[in-house]
Amino acid sequence: MRIEKDPLPTGYSFVLRSQQLESALASAGITVDTALRHINSSSHFTAHYWLPNPNVAHERFYVTAGVVPAGKARDIREFMETKVLPQFITWAKGVLALPVNSTMRERQQFTVDLSVL
Repeated sequence: MRIEKDPLPTGYSFVLRSQQLESALASAGITVDTALRHINSSSHFTAHYWLPNPNVAHERFYVTAGVVPAGKARDIREFMETKVLPQFITWAKGVLALPVNSTMRERQQFTVDLSVL
């Protein structure tokens, strides 16, 4: 898994620990190339599935995870681990189960807005 991180503003934490996503993928047996980008943006979790293309010859997931005030981080991370990541894994397995030539497979996105928490 590849990990990128934007600078973290003072008083904020990322909503997801990299290890949480790595563990969820490993437990589910998902070995597709995955990039996680921690972004300095409102608290959200977004995953995209990308088909192979002329620039990248393999399928992959691209995941972004935002920031929350540090005081909310523990509760949000618990929510991520117990609710969001299981939903993401179910979604990812569903995408990967589709036939390779499925038009549904090439238009897949998973988004959770955590700003309401």
